[in-house]
Amino acid sequence: MGSLTGFLQERFAAACPAGWTCTHEVDVLDAEWQRVLGYSARADVLLTRDDGQKRLWIEFEVSRADPVANHAKFATSHLFQPQAPTDTFVAMVSSHVTRGRRHLAANTILLMRRVGMRAFQTMLLPTISPSDIKRLNHLSIAELLSQSIDTNAEIARAMLVSSAISTSNEYELHYAGDLFDVFSNVQRWNDEVASARGQELWGKRTIKYFVYDAATGLFAPSKFCAYINALPQDGAGFLANYQLMSMPLYTSLDESEPKFDGNLAQTHLQRQLNMRLTTPEESPHISQSFTTWQAFHANHIRVHPSGPLFLEAPSWFS
Repeated sequence: MGSLTGFLQERFAAACPAGWTCTHEVDVLDAEWQRVLGYSARADVLLTRDDGQKRLWIEFEVSRADPVANHAKFATSHLFQPQAPTDTFVAMVSSHVTRGRRHLAANTILLMRRVGMRAFQTMLLPTISPSDIKRLNHLSIAELLSQSIDTNAEIARAMLVSSAISTSNEYELHYAGDLFDVFSNVQRWNDEVASARGQELWGKRTIKYFVYDAATGLFAPSKFCAYINALPQDGAGFLANYQLMSMPLYTSLDESEPKFDGNLAQTHLQRQLNMRLTTPEESPHISQSFTTWQAFHANHIRVHPSGPLFLEAPSWFS
């Protein structure tokens, strides 16, 4: 373990929000199950609300070659000693973890929900490049104190993405915690609007902010991309796509949930996930791709009179 994890553990404790307590290196399994299994999941940080109504088991994935290992330990621990209803697993993954590995970890979060766990993945220090994460991880804790690392923002992000915006028997609405969530929603919008049912539900809407996925060349309305359904499932009818946004959920929330809001959506993507806002003039290559994409979706998308604005991944994401 590099020094950055130890530093974050200390700073999370120092900046612990009022009404919460902060501990670290806490075992998930009791001693008996540790003896039986021969291993134990251990949280880098455990944030516990003073009234006992919520505990956040936080793992920092700074530069692991295999970030899924901790996810798997928590998930398999749940099979033998089930996660309490008040518990939530939160993985915070830095830019130093490569795209494929962070996406594999994010998909493992879906599996954790599949077995009934409350689990989320979000970004750790999203404004810091992979090379700087590597550099910071080799500094001493004393040296890290001089680097102006905003741990309050990291605590706030972990709490934000793990807190439900609204709930019902059919959904649990959260902000997207990771770029995987966002770009999966881009794909989902394009898939659903290609169907007759999706077109009927969507109709034709005026959109200003669009998420751009450079890997696929696809766009989607940022409001569709910035939220997920994180309701845990444990039935045979489970589908991974259920945990994304969907046309039926979008249209129902659009009429009933005030916090399901386009401005809040694009603000979240910029502030919490470090997505970059750009204009057609600033990014002509994106604008050219958008023109082609928009022509294909002219029956479904009406661009705002002031023109489109694009949200793209941080420069380190590839």
